[in-house]
Amino acid sequence: MSGQAEALVTGASGFIGRHLCRHLQAAGCAVRAFSRPLPAQDTHPTHPPWDTHFPGDILDPGALEKACAGVRAVFHLAGIARTADRRDASAMQVNVEGTRNLLEAARNAGAQSLVFVSSALAAEFDGRGSASRPGDYARSKWLAERLVLEANGGDGMRTTILRPAPVYGAGMKGGVARMIRLIHARRLPPLPRLDSRFSLAGVDDVCRAAMLSWQNPEAAGRCWLLTDLRDYRANAIEQAIYTALGRNPPRWRTPAVIFFAVVALLQLGRLAGWKSAESGLQTWRNMTSERIWPSREIYQALDFHPAGDLHASLPEIIQDLTGHQAATRE
Repeated sequence: MSGQAEALVTGASGFIGRHLCRHLQAAGCAVRAFSRPLPAQDTHPTHPPWDTHFPGDILDPGALEKACAGVRAVFHLAGIARTADRRDASAMQVNVEGTRNLLEAARNAGAQSLVFVSSALAAEFDGRGSASRPGDYARSKWLAERLVLEANGGDGMRTTILRPAPVYGAGMKGGVARMIRLIHARRLPPLPRLDSRFSLAGVDDVCRAAMLSWQNPEAAGRCWLLTDLRDYRANAIEQAIYTALGRNPPRWRTPAVIFFAVVALLQLGRLAGWKSAESGLQTWRNMTSERIWPSREIYQALDFHPAGDLHASLPEIIQDLTGHQAATRE
């Protein structure tokens, strides 16, 4: 990769965005960050993972035109990711119309490639068109993907879509992060016995795949699922968290009907405006649904391999989320 290539990362202040900016800087790129205005504590970071910051809204075409001017590559991560809400008009607007705005700005700027980091959940709409299905977040990602694929080759710009499974790493959010915090705080009862398997993806793998997609002309017009090629179960993750915290895993399981009643009450609290009630019925569905996504194709096409797995990453993640110096595996 040539030094000081200009790359723009939308959603740069988010979890994956910050990691991607650091990967790009390490590879010698001059990184432009595009995100909403940073919180006060982040306004003057000692070592920002980007070279310049363009504050703005993805729905503002003018701000995007300024951010895209002169860049060779665009990495699109900005969007709304409230997966717990089945109906979310703001996700539809930001994720779809924001992507449309960015594609137009990137084409006008003469960008050579655009890599869109979508979600594996969008795969649930493949072959079904845009028929109404639960989950505006997943639907919005699928519709945004259609725009990205249609833009491939327009004005010489290559476009690629990555569909990572839920992503883990330092700074992560979501169900596994909540589980870690609750177990650390001794506020989570033992999980019921859960046999469903699900896929995850490491944040470093997502960043490496994004950069290789930019560099490889064969990635043009491709849409790849991305996981770390492991299958996970909630009970195994729960046990690994206890072990990393230096505590004995529980010897009993909460009956499923009782655990379900608890998450149903949390869902009612969420509907009543209790914003801290994050773990509701969607979390229960995630834990009890079989969600295994095939992703060997991307590793074969881009010639790289997963960097690790969640269990190896737990000590770093736990320390980041809780400040606890986690025990490492022998």
